[in-house]
Amino acid sequence: MSNAIVSGRYSRALFELAEKKGHLAEVAAGLHALARILEDQPKILLLMANPTLTNQEKYALSVATLAGGKTKLLERFLYVLIDKKRFALLPDIQKIFHEAFEKKQGVQEVQMLSATPFSSAILEKFKMILTKKLRSEIRLIPQTDRGILGGFILRFNGKEIDCSFRNRLHEIQQKLTADTGPSF
Repeated sequence: MSNAIVSGRYSRALFELAEKKGHLAEVAAGLHALARILEDQPKILLLMANPTLTNQEKYALSVATLAGGKTKLLERFLYVLIDKKRFALLPDIQKIFHEAFEKKQGVQEVQMLSATPFSSAILEKFKMILTKKLRSEIRLIPQTDRGILGGFILRFNGKEIDCSFRNRLHEIQQKLTADTGPSF
């Protein structure tokens, strides 16, 4: 079974249980904090994969890493991940959980990639337009990539709207090199 499927199942199970227990926001915050720590300190994931550590030692380390974001539900969830040797999936589980949490809150996360940073006024206009089009609150995440040359790319809900210069140039190149039929 692929890691994406497994991560989705663990995430969905945690989400449903947290929602049922009324601890959705706390679990989301705890998972988010833990994912940030793992992102900043990738050696923790390597340590958790170390076969010389016992499950109890790994559990103690993971709970200590949680610091202020502790909930009993999240602690039990971490124990299950460690016991089933799935702790390495935690970053993916957190992403899927976060998407479900945002959707439940009525918030749509949109990544906006541009060659150079847009001004806050332009970002607000984009946010307003997207709010109307998508009929939900928008959390705009601006990112830069000089490789797109200009324009922008919007990514949300597994969709991509590519209005970059790089894409336009590629389309022109495709049209110019396409077989236009027999020449006379």
